[in-house]
Amino acid sequence: MTVNTSAADLWTGRGSFRPEDARHDSDDEFRPSGLGRLLGGCALMTELFHRLQRVAPTGVSVLLTGESGTGKELVAETIHCLSAGREEPFVAVNCGAIPSTLVEAELFGYEKGSFTGAVRSQAGYFERAGRGTLFLDEAGEMPLDMQVKLLRALESRRFYRVGGERDIPLQARVVAATNRPLADALAENRFRADLLYRLAVFHLHIPALRRRGEDVCLLARVFLNRLNEAEGASKEFSVDSLRYLKEHSWPGNVRELCNTVQRAFILADDEIDLRGASECGADVSEVSAVADSEVTFRQGMSLSAVERVVIKETLRRCSGNKTRTAAVLGISVKTLYNKLNEYSALD
Repeated sequence: MTVNTSAADLWTGRGSFRPEDARHDSDDEFRPSGLGRLLGGCALMTELFHRLQRVAPTGVSVLLTGESGTGKELVAETIHCLSAGREEPFVAVNCGAIPSTLVEAELFGYEKGSFTGAVRSQAGYFERAGRGTLFLDEAGEMPLDMQVKLLRALESRRFYRVGGERDIPLQARVVAATNRPLADALAENRFRADLLYRLAVFHLHIPALRRRGEDVCLLARVFLNRLNEAEGASKEFSVDSLRYLKEHSWPGNVRELCNTVQRAFILADDEIDLRGASECGADVSEVSAVADSEVTFRQGMSLSAVERVVIKETLRRCSGNKTRTAAVLGISVKTLYNKLNEYSALD
């Protein structure tokens, strides 16, 4: 069968789906609780919603932390939708996906002729966000020298385009995110402490799905109802699927759950088999085995050299599978490709 609903739409609820329509056929009282497109009824999510509602109208910088797949961008969008600048643009930037040599030009923009290839002037992400919200995802992947410039812009609320002489007011609210524990990011010198404190005027941690109790079943039912509505079907979870939802640890968090439900929906005629569909996805046991492997380093190696060894060794142990390598390292596939391209240029 053809399933026209994308994984992104299924997760975020974009499109014609309304949360009040997410109802199980055998339970007319089912109404998913949440805030905007964020869904959840557990204590951890209830506290997150409360804190989110408090900070959203203020306009201060917010730092989001949490494992990959927990929905940090969706939280950032919710902050934007509850802010005074909700009618202004929401601009999302994956800092790890931008080559290090282009980060400044992409964020702040550039003037014509400021570097080779700059055939016209270009506004950066800060300008494009206007009075809205700029979401800096994977902020911990930003080069340290660029972190200094970002800090200066945040503190002065002004910046310059590359090659420009006119200072431009920074009007956008900045929401940043990282999947690295803050203590680790500081200890590894990946995050400048002063920038971290400037971004984390208000800190929100998004809990892992395994800690959210019955929210796993709630989300699964919402995803299934969205698929049923989009495809004109009436499929239901098998008894074993309901058991699997509670047994599985969901290391890929909400993203893994969403993809598993969609995959099972494609494979099913009437009854959804999540356990069987999980076998068609990434082999988490193999990923865990690779993640538990050890690599030794000689004393005195630079952090960049250590990072290079770790990335290349992980890629080797994943048999060249870049998607699995990125999952083991906890970075995006785009970030991995950028790192590998940098190493190729140095070789």
